[in-house]
Amino acid sequence: MLFNSLEIIYLLQMIQSFFDYFRNVDWAYMSRLAGLSLLVIVGQIVFYNIVVHFFKKKVFPFIADRSRHHFNGIKFRGYAILTPARLLTIGFFTAKTVLYTILALSFYTSLTLLFVIHPGTRNFAYKLVHAILDPLLSILHGFIAYTPNLLRIAIIVAVTHYLLKFVKFIMSEIENKRLIVKGFYPDWAHATLNLFRFLGYAFMLVLIFPLLPDSETSAFKGVSVFFGVLLSLGSTTVIANLIAGFVLTYMRSFKLGDRVKVGEVLGDVVEKTPFAVRIQTSKKEIVTVPNGTILSSNVVNFSTNADAEERNGVILYMDVTVCYDVPWRKAIELLTAAALKTEFVMETPAPFVNAKNLDNDASIMELNIYTQYPELQPKIFSDLNKNIRDLFEGEGISLTVPRLVSLQPPAVSVAQQPHQPALPPAVSRQV
Repeated sequence: MLFNSLEIIYLLQMIQSFFDYFRNVDWAYMSRLAGLSLLVIVGQIVFYNIVVHFFKKKVFPFIADRSRHHFNGIKFRGYAILTPARLLTIGFFTAKTVLYTILALSFYTSLTLLFVIHPGTRNFAYKLVHAILDPLLSILHGFIAYTPNLLRIAIIVAVTHYLLKFVKFIMSEIENKRLIVKGFYPDWAHATLNLFRFLGYAFMLVLIFPLLPDSETSAFKGVSVFFGVLLSLGSTTVIANLIAGFVLTYMRSFKLGDRVKVGEVLGDVVEKTPFAVRIQTSKKEIVTVPNGTILSSNVVNFSTNADAEERNGVILYMDVTVCYDVPWRKAIELLTAAALKTEFVMETPAPFVNAKNLDNDASIMELNIYTQYPELQPKIFSDLNKNIRDLFEGEGISLTVPRLVSLQPPAVSVAQQPHQPALPPAVSRQV
């Protein structure tokens, strides 16, 4: 037998239950559910086609046309932050993001409606709705709860901004010499403004820090401590140079354009940064000297007196060796004439000569000249040397200094003579 009696009974009961189910089904209700589901699906398809067609035919061509004829880019102080090509790319990216977001939300809504229509899947539909609404409501509630702290932060930022704006106005007036403060030099204004900015923003961050979300958590504190230790260990030299830069500003050792000598570096100051100073030598070499090095070195400024109001200039000097057979008055006269003949040398105050030293072979004269152009030292000294040689040779005076050199070997005492071996006795020979 293929089936036993028990199996046949079960099969008949299943068939009977199947027919009973279809006999009791409300076909009108089922048709209504199917119709609503079909309507949702058709609506989703139509909405998809309408949105895609609208973006392809209207939005994308509009962005391309506006970019081609109206977008000139975004510039800040001559720098092109966004070129027209970048703006076009950003526009298309934004439009596509909006398109995909709308389609995703419509698909999500349609899927939720399909689950709501059928009684057996309504619980799943409710879960889908809560999966979207719960995070949004949580964010909204958190934002509302954080609103008082947000207002405090906004007030702190606004007060700091306008205080620094007021300080900037005052420093601008001092720098432009429209406001005179006794004991406060105009070249201090920019550095003082930067100092106020640093302290103001630092104080603002200290006030804002406790108001940030989750600022009391251990993770937030751990990250803060990590960055603090990293900054303190890795920026010792940087902070030292930064502080040295402020000290040099208030010391007023030099300013832009001054001819200075720092250690072995001689040149013009072409740039001052918070961390270093760049000096251009007469060979057009740019030497970067850290502020800490300058603070610990001697700085010679050749331009301070040259730029002073009394315009006395700065003294440049050089040594000239003159033989003793040349009368010292004549030497002084020729050196002074050569100095006055040199370009960029001031006639008043007049050049002067000091008898610096009397050596065994010749006397050393120190020629001192006044100039208001210390940055032209190489040219001034070059022309001065040429003029000195021309005038001395014109008077028949040689600048060659004779030197006495002894060619006699040093005497050796008997005690210092090396030991000579004794000669063997002569041998007589009898013939």
